[in-house]
Amino acid sequence: MKPLKFTLKEAPRQRVGLSALIPDRLHGMRRTAIARIKLQCGNHKVTVGDLFSISGNDAQHLQLHGDLGKFDDIGMDMGSGSVTVRGRVGQRLGAAMRGGQIVVQGDAGDWLGANMHGGLIEVHGNTGNQVGGARPGEVHGMDGGTILVTGNAGMRVGDRMRRGMIILKGSAGDYCGARMLAGTILACGTSGDFVGSGMKRGTVILARRPERITATFNNCGVLKMQFLRLLFQHLTRTYPHLSELRGRGPLCERYCGDLATGGKGELMILSAAYSD
Repeated sequence: MKPLKFTLKEAPRQRVGLSALIPDRLHGMRRTAIARIKLQCGNHKVTVGDLFSISGNDAQHLQLHGDLGKFDDIGMDMGSGSVTVRGRVGQRLGAAMRGGQIVVQGDAGDWLGANMHGGLIEVHGNTGNQVGGARPGEVHGMDGGTILVTGNAGMRVGDRMRRGMIILKGSAGDYCGARMLAGTILACGTSGDFVGSGMKRGTVILARRPERITATFNNCGVLKMQFLRLLFQHLTRTYPHLSELRGRGPLCERYCGDLATGGKGELMILSAAYSD
């Protein structure tokens, strides 16, 4: 069986919500029925067939081709299967995702993996703000699963994050790990200001020292954290393109905080950080 493939015919003039195209909902449907699915495009409706040409028949493995920068909510609430995107995508990719795998060969917009519960998201490009964060009105951000970004991310990575792991091969913007409740963030590149601001628990691992560390974090000194060596061994075996982590750890400079909100979180700055 060939993957169910959607190829964009022409970019829409307004933003389109694409949450209907997930393996869970398309399983057992004929292509003719899929083509009739209605999508919200601005203040009117369009059908899948109006926007995409459809081929293949394996609904457990979806492929989306084209510049989907105006398409939001791809993979939202999916629980199984896989979605592969050849091109950039819009906002809220994999939001509230429960399982399965999403791979994007391109850039992604804001709220990548927001409020996700499980599964794996890989973005081979850059992302916007609020990776793994909380959507407006939500109490907490992602509470499970793994997000891997090979490029750079914007502000507030892991905002209100509760569980799971976010791995950035590139750099993070300001407020990385802000208001974290738990979970792990690893940034291999640079990070902006106010790292871990307001975090209650959780771990932020930085390969490079930020220019400023918030005054409400207490320096615990240079420690030998053996779990870092095991973590990096696992990551480099699972994701070969993270080879720069091979041999890193266990030494790190550890800070506990944010003391303004209880002080049970931690920042770990790897010793012998990457050279520019």
